[in-house]
Order: sequence, then structure tokens, then C-alpha cells
Amino acid sequence: MRMKVLALMLPLFGFSSVLSAATVITEQNISRLEAVLPQLAKIEQDSPAELKRLRLQPHCNWPQHVSELQAKESGKEYVAQMQQILAAHQLTPAVFLELTAKGAWPVLQSMQPMLNLSQQSLPFLPQAQRDQVEKTLAQTSHMQKVIQPCLTSEDLAALQQHQQRFINLAVSMPGLAL
Repeated sequence: MRMKVLALMLPLFGFSSVLSAATVITEQNISRLEAVLPQLAKIEQDSPAELKRLRLQPHCNWPQHVSELQAKESGKEYVAQMQQILAAHQLTPAVFLELTAKGAWPVLQSMQPMLNLSQQSLPFLPQAQRDQVEKTLAQTSHMQKVIQPCLTSEDLAALQQHQQRFINLAVSMPGLAL
């Protein structure tokens, strides 16, 4: 299970201002996200496989996440393209990263029964397939451990309201295998 959408959410850089609101999960920001993701998906990256190795650290400081990712991806040509697209849609990298990470929560939750079944089937899988499933389970678990502590009650209420919209957005992106 590759999650290109989530990989696209990670390498965001540039701006440092953050919108101050009880939650970044607003109608306006979701509309901006819906407009920006297809454009970001078209950017040719130096090594898309490398993006899958980028991992958020377990904290809720979104500007710091952006700085950490910027340090790992500095000098890459596609970063400027991403900055331009985000700016055109009035999204800062920190808000975009927070919005996409938190917006991934409904997708992660919807996958939980399948992940539980995958965990139970591990002893019966051939080694190569087991290794891949274990890697996917570990990545998903890491994402859950990073995102869940950052979800406020306002975020959870907004996610519940817009749950299907986030799932539809994730499913519509190329490279997402559910």
C-alpha cells in the first residue's frame, strides 16, 4: 500500500507564517487543498521514491516540521515549484503540511480494519510479502502516532464534518492504494 498522497504532503518549504485559527481544517483551506494537490502531483521530483522515506518527527510544531523537511530537501529544483503553487493558492507550507497530515486522519481510520487483518495474516504470508506488509504497517503506525496527539477537539469536529471529503480527495489522487 503506497500512499503517494501522503508523500506529496511532506516536502514543503519556504514560508514561515501560520494562520491562527482553532483549526486549519476550514472550508476555505479544504477548497484550497483540493485545488493544490492535483497541481503538486504533476511536479517532477528528483526522486519520488525518496519522499517515502521522509518521516515527520513526533511533535506538533508544524513550522518546525517544515524546517526539518526543508533541511532534508534543500537545493532540490521541485521545491521552488511547490512553493509557487502553494503561494498561488494562499497556503503556507506549514498550514499545508498540518492540513494534509490532519486530513489524512480519516483515511488512516478507514484503513484500520484492513490493517488489523493484515497484521493477523502476517504469519501466513511469504517472507517478501510479509516484509512489505510489515513496512507498510510500521509506516502507518508511525503516521498515526505523529498525527493523533496533534488533533485538537476542534480538529476532530471538523474532520468528522468533512470526513468523506478528505477520503474522496485521497482516493482521487494517483498512487494511492487502499
